[in-house]
Order: sequence, then C-alpha cells, then structure tokens
Amino acid sequence: MQAFVTGIYPRSEQLVQATRDLDRGRTTEEAVDEQVERDLAELVSVQQAAGLDLLSDGMLGWQDLFRPLLEATDGLETGALTRFLDTNTFYRAPHATTAMPKLTGPLDERYLPPVPGPKVVTLPSPYALSEGTGVPATAIAENVLKPVIESLDAELVVLSEPFFGREQGSPDVLAEPLQKLAGGPKLALQLTFCNAREPLQNGLAELPVDAIGIDFYATHLVDVPKGFGKLLLAGIVDARSSALEGPRELADFAERLRNDREVEHVALVPNGDLQFVSERIAREKLGRLGAAKTATVEAAA
Repeated sequence: MQAFVTGIYPRSEQLVQATRDLDRGRTTEEAVDEQVERDLAELVSVQQAAGLDLLSDGMLGWQDLFRPLLEATDGLETGALTRFLDTNTFYRAPHATTAMPKLTGPLDERYLPPVPGPKVVTLPSPYALSEGTGVPATAIAENVLKPVIESLDAELVVLSEPFFGREQGSPDVLAEPLQKLAGGPKLALQLTFCNAREPLQNGLAELPVDAIGIDFYATHLVDVPKGFGKLLLAGIVDARSSALEGPRELADFAERLRNDREVEHVALVPNGDLQFVSERIAREKLGRLGAAKTATVEAAA
C-alpha cells in the first residue's frame, strides 16, 4: 500500500498575493521565487509528516497543466481562454502552429524543482496535450513529452488525462502514444474527474503503462475488474470538495479494493488536482490520506 499526491497543489495565500503583486508591478520575480521556495518547503514537510511514499513538487510554478510545455515547444502556443471541465477555473487551451511541434529545450527547475526523496511528477497525457490542436497524440508523445520524461529523476510519472474519460472512446487510441513514452521512469495514466467504467470494460488496464488512476467519486468499486493486474492509483480523496474525508472511511475503501476486487497493488491518491481547494484544506487532506494508508497497512499486518 502506498500513498502520494498528484497534480497541481494549491498555492498559499502569500504566494497568490505575491504573483498578483508581480502582475501589477508591486514586487519582483526574485521575491516571487523566494515565496515559491517557501511553499515548496512547506509542501515537502507536509508530505513527509503524512508519511507519503513519493514526494511531489506540487507543480507550484505551473499556471495550468499545459503552460510550461507550450512555452518550451516550437509549434505549440497558448490559445483561447477555456473553462477547465465543469470547474470555475480556466486555462489557455493548447493551439498548434505546425503539424509537427517539437520541444526546444528542457524544462528548468522553476517547473521541475528537486525534492528530497523518491519523486512523483505529473505531466499532461499525450492525448490531453493534443486535444483540439489537430496534432496526433503520437507526435506529441514523441516530440514533446518523451524528451521531458527522459530527463526526469523520478520514481513515477503520472500522465494526467482529464478529457478522454468524458468522451468514452476506445482506450486503443491511447496505446501507441503511451508506447512512445516507454523506456524511462515508470508511467501511470490517471483519468481525473470522470467515470472510468466504460474505459475499464474496454481494456484500459491493457494500456502500456505501469499504473492506472481512477476517480472513485465518479466510478463504482465494482467497475474495477477482479484481479486488476497493475498498480491502481485509487482516487479516494475528493480534490473538488472542501469536505474532509475520514481516514477510517478511506482505509475501509482501500481494504475493499484489496479484498473484494482482489487488487494487490494500490496507491491512495486524490482524484485530481488539489488546486480546487484552499491550501489549508489540501494540507489536511494529505494528512488524512497518510493516516488512511497507515490504518490499511496495520489492518493487513
């Protein structure tokens, strides 16, 4: 049993204010960078205190799931301001200026800072990054994401996929792009904020990745095939609600995955980016995630 956090973590009130001040010319980039470092140190401390197995940098320098990659890629740029799923947040949707975009250089430490321990990194899936651009996901995987992944010193790279599960297409369209990313760190495909029942029925678990992430606030436990053979990233902390989950309740669900669905390898995670709640709530949710892992391990001993 493992537990860790994926995706974009909420910024502290101090960092939010610092970035606003920078936009208005009231502070400097250096001052903002210093506040990012303080936020990162606090996030690492919270994860360590919770006993999480892999450490995330929280993507504190990312404006959204795509922006740093768009800025570092020749042939991709920010497009129209677009609502992210059914949330009250917006992002600049990727826009292609060529049929064959290519990463022009590595992402620097502003976007991929080091953390003191085994690391989990979140990136958009090839399908998500190609959404609406007209560029095949295979080209995105090979020319944009693969160079980034190959440069990472990470235990696990989680490919966040917010769109595919809502479209309910065949997982086969994801296979070739994901295969292009093989050969480096272990890979997970996480379907965020969606019902994964149909993809699970249609072979989601057969995709060429080491782990699959499922949102269990939208997907029923019984939709997981018995004897699920990969690491299951069980999204049991609701990233879109400020309500706090009970550690015992989370542990009970994890035990049902293990006993009722016969899933041997489980990692407890949020069901998406925690940026949709306040930093104070996110910190508490991480503590309860860690407590649930501890309770599950003790129950199995």
